[in-house]
Amino acid sequence: MGKYIFKRLLIAVITFFGITVLVYVLASMAPGSPVEMILAGTNNLTEGDVARLEAQMGLDKPVYIQYLIWLKNVLSGNLGISYRTMRPVAEMVAERIGPTLMLTVAALILALCIAVPLGILSAHKPYSAWDYASSVFAFIGAATPNFFAAMILIFIFSIRLGVLPTSGMYDAGVKTTLPMLLRHMVLPVVTLMLQYVGIYTRHMRSSMMEVLGDDYIRTARAKGLREKSVVVSHAFRNALIPLVTQIGLSLPALIGGAIITEQVFSWPGMGTLMVQSINYRDYPTIMGITVLIAGFVLLGNIAVDLFYGVLDPRVSKR
Repeated sequence: MGKYIFKRLLIAVITFFGITVLVYVLASMAPGSPVEMILAGTNNLTEGDVARLEAQMGLDKPVYIQYLIWLKNVLSGNLGISYRTMRPVAEMVAERIGPTLMLTVAALILALCIAVPLGILSAHKPYSAWDYASSVFAFIGAATPNFFAAMILIFIFSIRLGVLPTSGMYDAGVKTTLPMLLRHMVLPVVTLMLQYVGIYTRHMRSSMMEVLGDDYIRTARAKGLREKSVVVSHAFRNALIPLVTQIGLSLPALIGGAIITEQVFSWPGMGTLMVQSINYRDYPTIMGITVLIAGFVLLGNIAVDLFYGVLDPRVSKR
């Protein structure tokens, strides 16, 4: 197991540095520069003033030198200062990480709580009315883009019925409470989890159907074990392996979906901050958010790999 963990950590470190290099280069290639955004609407500055500002911000150096300076600062625990707000990036990101984690973790847990039972029941009674109904629901969920689902939910529950808020984490001008937060979370979380309910349900169904046809399941039934025991104790663990793999593969898309969802619902998370930073070419903040998101995704994949090794001990011996 120790060798297996070391290999996964080594791959994660290499991947992490590859992501930071790619994002930094792409951000520097985008049209416009931080100086142009800062000086937008200012007409009384000379080229010398612009050059001095670029020198102060370190933008007069080649891109690879800028990246190495940024990397040195990050490894020392300094994410830099935002070009847009002149505040420490670490402070800005720390303020936004909580709301984003609320959405993503709640959406993932809710999606699994719905998808796993749906998939098991569909596999246990294939081609039944229940199976067809869950399949239709899964296909609709998997095929519906986040922004479209958000618009439909807002129209139904906010505009027509008026029972749920459309934006923000709390109501304006009143004391914040936990029930208020939960009401504001309903639509963003449902929007974010719908697609993954569909994906996970289909994976759970196909995996369970494959496992239920194996010889050891037929042997367990021949021994007279109850069907519930056969499904839960014998089939479920092996059927989880493909689903766990799919969860690891979907983590980046889940974070990407959170960015879109936060924009639609004006949710004050890292997705909203990322879009603002991209618009202003705020490189330190873009990279700070990238470091955090990449770290979470890679750690999530390592956790999935370790769980995969627990489910299938043969994996950890490779």
